[in-house]
Amino acid sequence: MASEQSSGSFEDVVNRRNFMRLAGATGATMLAGCQGEETDTETESGGNGDTETDSGGDTDVYDVTVESAAARGMDLLDWNAQFAGWPNIWGRWLAYERYAQYNMTENEWIPRLIQDWSVDGTTVTLNIREDHTYANGDQVTADDIKANTVMNLATGAAFADVFDSFNAPDDKTLEIETTKEVNPDILEFTLLSQLQQAKMAEPYDELYQRYWEDEEEGVSSDIQGREPNSPDYVSGIFGQQSKDDEQYMMNRNPEHPDAGNVNFERYRFPNYPGNEGNWEAMIGDDIDTIMSAFTPSNIRAELADHWQEYNFPGYWGVGYVFNHDEEAAPHISKRSVRQAITHAINREDVVTAAGAEIKEAFPTPAAVSANVQDEWLDVGGQFPAMQGGAEKAAEIMQDAGYEKNGNGNWAMDGETVTFQVVVPSSWSDWVTATQAVVPQLQDAGFDAEMNRVDNINTVVGEGNFKMAARPWSPGNARSSHPYFPLNWVFGRAYNNAHSYPGAEAGTEIEVPAMDGDGTMSVDVQQRLDDLSTSSGEEAQSIVQELAWVSHQDLPYLPMINKVEQSWISTRRLSAPEADDPAGNVKWPTFYAPRVGKMQWQGE
Repeated sequence: MASEQSSGSFEDVVNRRNFMRLAGATGATMLAGCQGEETDTETESGGNGDTETDSGGDTDVYDVTVESAAARGMDLLDWNAQFAGWPNIWGRWLAYERYAQYNMTENEWIPRLIQDWSVDGTTVTLNIREDHTYANGDQVTADDIKANTVMNLATGAAFADVFDSFNAPDDKTLEIETTKEVNPDILEFTLLSQLQQAKMAEPYDELYQRYWEDEEEGVSSDIQGREPNSPDYVSGIFGQQSKDDEQYMMNRNPEHPDAGNVNFERYRFPNYPGNEGNWEAMIGDDIDTIMSAFTPSNIRAELADHWQEYNFPGYWGVGYVFNHDEEAAPHISKRSVRQAITHAINREDVVTAAGAEIKEAFPTPAAVSANVQDEWLDVGGQFPAMQGGAEKAAEIMQDAGYEKNGNGNWAMDGETVTFQVVVPSSWSDWVTATQAVVPQLQDAGFDAEMNRVDNINTVVGEGNFKMAARPWSPGNARSSHPYFPLNWVFGRAYNNAHSYPGAEAGTEIEVPAMDGDGTMSVDVQQRLDDLSTSSGEEAQSIVQELAWVSHQDLPYLPMINKVEQSWISTRRLSAPEADDPAGNVKWPTFYAPRVGKMQWQGE
């Protein structure tokens, strides 16, 4: 994959069972959602003529096809959004209804399938939109929401162990009891980010029984290992019409309560290989929309004026994960070396190289999103930037007992600090960023080189690396809250493939004290658990403590905070303004149609 899509993205496609072996339950940290049913109201694939068809709603529907782009080749895509490895089929955002939509700029929820909700102590109440049905006409019920939620719990959703019981006072209300009070904000991100993929029917009723009722082991592998060629249950505004070797075609679901806002019949997703293929399709006006494509300024200059760009916080981006296994990485597993590397890399220079228009450097290398660091941390004061350059890196290395050898590289006891910075070969802007990183490391005395690989998930998952370009957070709306990126870097990422010692329950990490006097020991897993139930000043204090550990111990080096780029062409479509709420969600190309802000206008 050549564009950044989501922090859960893996460019190489590994065998499902092998992924489960490597990543374990970590997959569900992506919390994408659950399955949907193929519509039985399919129409034949037609051309782009402006023929009107029965709308099934308030808007005349034209017998036309809106053209878009797929994530990758069809042989690599299926409809199981529960499988956390990349790539997921982009059409899942159309086929599966979100519980609620998050405005990434205003940081607020927009109700969708769940029309309202509340958290009262240990009781979470979800009220389902009254008129919401699946494509076959069945109502979406509380039992279906329960099945969908349990699929997420089975595959490792945050706080899976605190969900205690379910109660359905009626078909459109689900009450969830938890064993303890959890921070409502964190609970909302955990629950409302879901896509309604499941139904309390085959195969999910059996999977629900096995996991929730029978407490059977290994159910997560069966859920994540499914490879459906079409959605099981369509709860969203489009269902799959067809899928072949070259494309998948989606058609409007007239049973959706917002179907009256959609005035085009089909949405097509062929594959245009890599960023270059996407750019050519946009420049040539072969497509009308693209969900996500890294598009630098020189390419944007070639686009026609009718292309509307949408930018909003991604809450993820490239970071560099360090291997903490002493045997696999004898030097980088040392905190002093990680700190020296951090000082040696000028983050602003990396951002400039990788595309400053849609990226920003981390103000301080603590694992809290750059968008919200000022809300939680004393950036530049208690949390310095750690940008001392090669001079500061040399001071740290010398204090740690390293000396430069005859080649000008740092060494200890005759062993040179040699390592590769592994980067996914198809992520062009990550390659560009790493091309800016490596010379800075070399200038600071590290024997470093870049290694572009096609199978980075396997490389990292098996621990065969020293320093690798990987997302610094699980991404999406939830990463705006410090709990989720902190949880990620302290061990949840890729099932702790970076062997961070603090991932083990009861293990304390000793770092310099925050007040500069002596040291402090922190059980990061216990403090993460404490954070999940805290709010206000208590939460602020815990976030600062955990962020300080991430700042000093550097399980990950956060580098770049990504700004998303999504595109709609107004050549044939209407489109929301760039600052419209419909343009500040993941994703405008899928959300705008359902609210009537991306409609067919004709040739």
